[in-house]
Amino acid sequence: MIQEDTSPKAEPAVRQATCPSGRCREGAILLGIVGADGVLGYATPKMTVDAEFVARAYQGRTPETRFRFAESCIEHKCTQWTGDRCGVIDRALRSPDGTRIALESARSLPGCVIRPTCRWFAQVGATACRICPHIVHTRNLDK
Repeated sequence: MIQEDTSPKAEPAVRQATCPSGRCREGAILLGIVGADGVLGYATPKMTVDAEFVARAYQGRTPETRFRFAESCIEHKCTQWTGDRCGVIDRALRSPDGTRIALESARSLPGCVIRPTCRWFAQVGATACRICPHIVHTRNLDK
């Protein structure tokens, strides 16, 4: 179903950015499970989605409304790419009047298996980690 990633941890010369808003497909990372309160509970250790998980997940509601997945960021090939950055996190941090949302500073950030390569973290730092658990589906943030 879901397999723990036990592969050797060789550091690549250049790290591929990871999109924290991926799709439910084989090879994606299970970032977390959306709780009854609508907040993401992060999955640890790092788990890779297999074909069986994908098949079961699609038997219920849309998987992306119940889980969050991470995949390689495809930058300009993505409809969320604004030219030089991911627009999802920027829109998530804007209030309806266009001003930036101020988030309370937490003492610690959520345990996240993709933070070292996370596109959102690279763009806005710890602020991304504070709002990330509240982003369930990017369709809510479309332009």
